[in-house]
Amino acid sequence: MTARNTLPMDPKLLAIMTGELGNNSRIGKTCADLGAVFSTFLPDLIESEAALKFTFAYDYCETGLKDDLLGHLDDYMVFVDGSLKNWCSDFTIACPSQIISAMVECLLGGDPERLVEPVARPASSIELEMAPMITDKIASVLKSAVNAPGNYEPILTKPYNAKDKPKHPEDYVDPFAAMVRIRIEFGTLTSHFCIIIPHRTLLKTDVKAPKATTTSKAPPGWAEMIQEQVRRSDVKVEARIRLTPLKLGAISRLRPGDVIPFLEKTDVTVQVSANGRDLYDCEFGRSGERYTVRVKDTVGGENDLLNDLMAKA
Repeated sequence: MTARNTLPMDPKLLAIMTGELGNNSRIGKTCADLGAVFSTFLPDLIESEAALKFTFAYDYCETGLKDDLLGHLDDYMVFVDGSLKNWCSDFTIACPSQIISAMVECLLGGDPERLVEPVARPASSIELEMAPMITDKIASVLKSAVNAPGNYEPILTKPYNAKDKPKHPEDYVDPFAAMVRIRIEFGTLTSHFCIIIPHRTLLKTDVKAPKATTTSKAPPGWAEMIQEQVRRSDVKVEARIRLTPLKLGAISRLRPGDVIPFLEKTDVTVQVSANGRDLYDCEFGRSGERYTVRVKDTVGGENDLLNDLMAKA
């Protein structure tokens, strides 16, 4: 046989021979075992820190190339890429932004039993800051369930929206992977999170239930943390000045150079707002070469303002 008539090996057969692809029954059992561990241990871990009651249950697993599996998820997932020394160098956690925004709402005093399905959208910057309350716990349970020698901690990227997923390096080889899908029930909401793990990792994984531990039930003031994040956030501030009322016909005839006077003839009142929320009543003025406003009165209390801005950040 010469090199000229040698046929290339089937990629899936090569992947099986090199330990990159496993059969569905073996991969499926390992995924189901992981799902059982998440269902048992993840609710208590989140409740101990956030005082919120979640329920988790294994749904199913799906196999394929990792990028294809990620591509099948909706556009409003929050991703975290991770590695765990002596076990896996490239697993990914995917959590829907709706669950994260609902969690943040409840941390600020909302009732889980009265939640309305959040609008599907990318997670805000503040929601991304709070996403580790779920994703870090998922990684922690994962670490405790697999046979990774050395007791190393998972290394995780910062959470990011699906649309911001970084590009692969040129030499990247897309691995065969399994997507473990876990159903989430939180108050009135039902959703799911996923973990995408390469076959080569699952084929060498022995899942074991972690030992139960006693944890404190005292929540560490997450509402205060969120408010502090809001205080550090940049928001767009706008000012509105009421003008003299005009007839619709007069407005339609305005041309460049026409002048519309302010409504007030003495101190001109200005409403200052941020993210569509009125903040202050102000006076219009000037300092040097710049026009300015001077705060006269506030609209609502600081806590109301922070909560409203947080919801829109």
